[in-house]
Amino acid sequence: MAALIITKKEAEKILSIKEGSINISLDLGVSFGNVSAKEGFVHINEQKIPLSAFNKLKEETCYVIEDNTLKQLALFSDETNFYYKLIPTKDWPTITLSSTPMHRHTLISPKQDSLLKIREISPVKGRVLDTCCGLGYTAILSSEKADEVYSFEIDRNVLFIAKLNPYSQKLFSNEKIKLCEEDISSQIVKFEDNFFDRIIHDPPTFKYAPELYSSRFYTELYRVLKKGGILYHYCPCPHKTKGKKFYPRVIRLLREAGFERAEYHEVSSGIRALKL
Repeated sequence: MAALIITKKEAEKILSIKEGSINISLDLGVSFGNVSAKEGFVHINEQKIPLSAFNKLKEETCYVIEDNTLKQLALFSDETNFYYKLIPTKDWPTITLSSTPMHRHTLISPKQDSLLKIREISPVKGRVLDTCCGLGYTAILSSEKADEVYSFEIDRNVLFIAKLNPYSQKLFSNEKIKLCEEDISSQIVKFEDNFFDRIIHDPPTFKYAPELYSSRFYTELYRVLKKGGILYHYCPCPHKTKGKKFYPRVIRLLREAGFERAEYHEVSSGIRALKL
C-alpha cells in the first residue's frame, strides 16, 4: 500500500498558511486532498504533526507521514552496504543506491525515460521479460499491451521502497505482472527456449552487477527470446565526458551471442537488437 508522502514543495505550501486548510498532494501528484493547520499543528488524515517539523524538510527528499512524524523515505542496508532513497522529480520519483540513480531524472524525467524504453520494444506483445524491476515502471508500462510480464528484482530493499511509492502500486496488483524476488542471472536458465517476445534489460551499472553484462548472460537472453523478438538493453555512457564509450563493447558481445541489427540509440541511451 502506498504511503502518505510529502516533499519540501508541499511543506512550503503548508507553512504559507499557518492556520486554515490547503489542497495539496500526499502521494507525489497522484491525487490531492485537504490538509489543515491549527494552533501550531498540521492535521493530515489522522496524523497530528507539529507545524515546526515542516521547516526541517530537505530538497530532493521524500518524507513518509507516519506516527505523527515526518520520516525520510530512505534506509541503509548492512547486507548490501547501500543507502536507498526515494527522490522526487517533476513526475515519477526515482530511487538512488548510494547516490547512484536508477533512472535518468535531470535532463529527462523517470516517466519519459521509462516511456522511451518501452518505445524501443514496440509493438509490445506476448510475453515480456523485465530483467531488473527496480520501481517497476517498465513492467507496469509493458503490462498495458503484453499478455504477461516477468519482472525480476533481487534487492528486497528496492521492493520495500517500491511498495511505498504511489507510482509502483500496479507492480503488486496487476495480475499480468509476475514479480520474481530472485536473481535473473541465475534464474534465466529455467526458462524454455524462445519463451519471450520482448526483453527489457535495464541492469544496474557494471560495477554493481558485472554478471548482467557477460557473454554468458547475453547468450541466455538470446536463447529465451523468440525468433523475430526484440531486445532493449539500457546502456548509459558514464564516462562520456572523458571520451570513453561503454556501449561498443556491449554491442560486440550481443552480436557474438547471436543478436542482429544491434544499434545504440542515444535518445533512449540504450541498444536495440533483434533475433532474426
